[in-house]
Amino acid sequence: MKFDCNTQEFGTAVSTAVRFIERRANLPVLSSILVTADNGRVLLNATNLECGVEISVPAKVSVKGVVAIPGAVLAGFLSNSRGKLVSATLVGEMCKLETERTSASIKTIPYEDFPALPRVSATSSFSIKSTDFVKLLRSVMYCASTSAIKPELQSVLIYGDGGKIISAATDSFRLAEKTISLRSGGSVPQLLIPARNVAELVRILEVVGGETVLYYNENQISTQVGNVYYTSRIIDGAFPNYQQIIPKTFTTEAVVLREDVTKALKSLSVFSDKFSQVSLTFEPSKKSILLSSRNPDVGEQTTTIQATISGEIATMNFNSRYLADSLQSIVGDSVRLQTNGPGKPLLVKDSADESFLYLAMPMNR
Repeated sequence: MKFDCNTQEFGTAVSTAVRFIERRANLPVLSSILVTADNGRVLLNATNLECGVEISVPAKVSVKGVVAIPGAVLAGFLSNSRGKLVSATLVGEMCKLETERTSASIKTIPYEDFPALPRVSATSSFSIKSTDFVKLLRSVMYCASTSAIKPELQSVLIYGDGGKIISAATDSFRLAEKTISLRSGGSVPQLLIPARNVAELVRILEVVGGETVLYYNENQISTQVGNVYYTSRIIDGAFPNYQQIIPKTFTTEAVVLREDVTKALKSLSVFSDKFSQVSLTFEPSKKSILLSSRNPDVGEQTTTIQATISGEIATMNFNSRYLADSLQSIVGDSVRLQTNGPGKPLLVKDSADESFLYLAMPMNR
């Protein structure tokens, strides 16, 4: 195998592919990037068996071939290389890489056991703007659980109906839901994508514009974005019926400036305890919300923010980080806070946009 290609293009492709390798794999080939040189291009394949990519890079191919190169080593070499062109030549079990100023020989791995990336049938698909899909996923993915006990909670739910596509994620302590119009219409069944895989898809889509077409079946979801083919497995499980826990009526409601809440929570975090607990007191008569935090080893702080409040006085405790997380998905200037009092969850919304909601469970301590 021998080829020459643009150093920057090859390096960018490798830096994307290396995020999909399994660094502590029992099967050594999964820690590598499969490099295939043929027909005026180089194909880079990487997978951790949960998700994978295939990236095409234009190249001058002198000798066709296939090789598996340790991903971390290849990425490390290219990140520090200079020069417009990089040349790769396979000599025995060593892959020699050369640029204008640097050269290296990397020991390869037998590629025969490298798994083929699944190709999803085109019979089921939906189309959405790349920027909208990124917004849909980014608005909720931070709520997915980090525990492997329940795989369905480690995932982001996507489904669509009535010209809308909806995403949701929860770790049972908080829940986020985002809705975006789906121009292609039709319906999309419930698809559970592992949150880690969603994060990689977002990183790929962030650098492109235009329309994204996603293909899916009962086991896989995939998309072709420019020169990148992405595929992920779908979790076989049932996402909680979260709609039934979202309150429809409230005894207390407040509208506050998002900036005021953001600054208050950031300041209070200095004094919060090991549970990151913050207390909220809604005071309708004073048209304000009192926030406080206390740590016996540090001290305590109280902050008052102005609000438009209706309903009953209420005091509740929440994880301050969870409340702060919700604000990253709100783009408007004002936030609507709704609750039914102590021991009940807090619903957080953009006061001018109903497409996003966030439900935080209280801390009963």
